[in-house]
Amino acid sequence: MRASDRDRAVVHDVLAEAYAEGRLDRDELDERTTVVDAAKTYADLVPPLRDLTVDAAVSVTLVSRPDLQRQAEGYYREKLGEAFMGFLIPNLIVWTIWFFTHQSFPWPVFVLIPTAGNLVRVISSKQSIIDARVEKLERRQAKALEPPKSSKSSKPKPAKESESSAPGEAILSEQEKPEQA
Repeated sequence: MRASDRDRAVVHDVLAEAYAEGRLDRDELDERTTVVDAAKTYADLVPPLRDLTVDAAVSVTLVSRPDLQRQAEGYYREKLGEAFMGFLIPNLIVWTIWFFTHQSFPWPVFVLIPTAGNLVRVISSKQSIIDARVEKLERRQAKALEPPKSSKSSKPKPAKESESSAPGEAILSEQEKPEQA
């Protein structure tokens, strides 16, 4: 899949952070930046990051567009199977009950219509389901290239102590202070 300017900017940010932390020297930064600027695909963006982040080296495995298409088609077949079983099982049950109870009004039609509608919807929207799945898989790949967000834990600040109060006593607001006589 082709890399966008945003993707290259994310890799530039990771390289700049690594340089700021001292994991890269200036020559390495310049060399890797040149590679990132020339990158055309996601696969071209991974090598400059390979030894800098665990995510890029281990967990990012880029999948080609045809592989994504095959995964999406498998997802569609799964959805089609679910829709077919959602049609078949309830209809077999209600039509069997209707047949053995010898009723004249075909009430199982009320189950047949929505389940058949769902099956027809899945069959008729095959390409849109596949396209949506490919897009989702591509977004996952793009997100996997993003550096992990650093979660700096903010510790709660202790209450300020008054210079005139004894150590350990918190400052009381004007309303909480005892009246002085």
